[in-house]
Amino acid sequence: MKYFVYFILCFCTQISFSQTDSVLSYGENLINENKLKEAKTFYEKQLLSANTTEQEVYSLMGLAEIYKLKLDYEQANIFYVKAYDVIKNVSNKKLHFFYHVKMAEFYRKRTLFKQSVAQLDKAKLIIEKHKMDDAILSKYYSRKAALFTEHFFIPDSTLYYAQKALVLAKKVKDKDGVFYSSLEIAGVYEEKNHYHLAIKKLQELINFSKLNNMLQHQADAYTNYTRILIKDKQYKKALSESVHALEFANKNQLLFNEILFIDNIRNCYKKLGNIDKAFEYLETRLELTDSYYEKEHNKFLFELEEKYKLTEKENQIKINNLELANKTKELSANKTKLTITIALFVFAITWIVLIGYFLKKSKKNNKQLQSLSQENEFLLSEANHRINNNLQLVVILIADQLKKETSQALFPLRNILTKVEAISTLHKHLYKNEDKRKVDTHNYLSDVKNSFFEVFKENNIETNFTIASIKIPSDDAMYLGLLLTELCINSIKHAFNAEENKTISFTLKQKDNLLLFEYSDNGTAAVNKTIKLKLVDKICRQMDLQYTLNTANGFKFSLVKEINNE
Repeated sequence: MKYFVYFILCFCTQISFSQTDSVLSYGENLINENKLKEAKTFYEKQLLSANTTEQEVYSLMGLAEIYKLKLDYEQANIFYVKAYDVIKNVSNKKLHFFYHVKMAEFYRKRTLFKQSVAQLDKAKLIIEKHKMDDAILSKYYSRKAALFTEHFFIPDSTLYYAQKALVLAKKVKDKDGVFYSSLEIAGVYEEKNHYHLAIKKLQELINFSKLNNMLQHQADAYTNYTRILIKDKQYKKALSESVHALEFANKNQLLFNEILFIDNIRNCYKKLGNIDKAFEYLETRLELTDSYYEKEHNKFLFELEEKYKLTEKENQIKINNLELANKTKELSANKTKLTITIALFVFAITWIVLIGYFLKKSKKNNKQLQSLSQENEFLLSEANHRINNNLQLVVILIADQLKKETSQALFPLRNILTKVEAISTLHKHLYKNEDKRKVDTHNYLSDVKNSFFEVFKENNIETNFTIASIKIPSDDAMYLGLLLTELCINSIKHAFNAEENKTISFTLKQKDNLLLFEYSDNGTAAVNKTIKLKLVDKICRQMDLQYTLNTANGFKFSLVKEINNE
């Protein structure tokens, strides 16, 4: 008899997990095919008819995923909270692990990397003590790989975790896992400048997503594919593929991907020298960007208004309930306590009205402040986009003028171009950073160096740059970027005669609370000569700094600046 009962329990458990897996796989397939309305309807029905905790949690997580893809993070968070309220009351470690992995991806999508890392750390504590299914482990390793790409910037670690995720995803036939782990591997190839490997991998992913009708995945693969073609200087092919991808995104109403493809087309025309077409697509991108942010802004205002009305109704219901309770007490009171009851009732009503008045006033002020804060964030984001677009337009115009000028006028224009690009690079770092007041010197000055790549290559100049990662105020970063730009321009223009080995070296490091800036070249044109660098001198005086020059063996410039680590 006991074996029969055991058999029945195992059979029921198997049916339960089978139903849960069915909910998970069918819903994920709808999402992969960009059928978000059908997926939402499916998960809502599953939620109403859920027989197990697993089915309820997976349905809530599925609804959260849909709203995340719609960029409605507030509504997505509501469903994640509901899922956690269910999970915290059970001891199912699989559900706890699944929740932390999903929340890590939710925070990563919003570029809240610290919170994402914290969620994966919680997931790691679970797998250290409990064995997890390969399907969920695959998603965990895939998210680890994504963080090493976007937050820690360690390509080897990205490759390690992406390959682990890929092996598990193939084992359990998880198409979504296979796609995104392969996409991370392609990103590592791109980071290491192995463009041919990255392009081959992305072509395989495009065919894979077409074969499995994964529309959003196909758009993501096209986005990376066209971008790497541009990096590999295959401009004509990149243009053709971007136009095809734009038609695909437009057909499937993938507005965000449309904006990315239009920007790639603009970049291709710019590289091919068709400035008119580049400007035409820049205007198209601005229009779509305006439409995108207007849509998000109007949606936010509508939801804000609906929530305000709902809150007002709830407050009115509460007040009505309190009045009804007081009237019931008044009717049940005896005649001897009638006067006291009436006095207390009046006092209570007055107190409730006063509290309600001040609460309503406080809530109204809070709503207005919240609305203004959101509007300011929107306007700031819009301003950043327009500034970036204008700086890109200036770069395009100067680049176009470079093609028309004689060789004598090329260097002054390149001088202007590199300084504009240095300011544009600083702006890009500022508006992408969470902390708008400080900039990472390694990322920013490395980008400044990269803007000279073509010029260094044309003049056969080797570089040896060592830049420490130091957070400094944005104003100081701008001056250091301009200073490095001006020193590189002076070396390119004046330092070298007929040397076979031309080298420019630069070191930026921190020692205690001092920032050490050292720049040198091995040119012989300035040996034992007195050099006056007017713009360099002005920049140093603006920063209130003393600098030293040494021309005994080439050219060497150095300065020391105090920094505040707070």
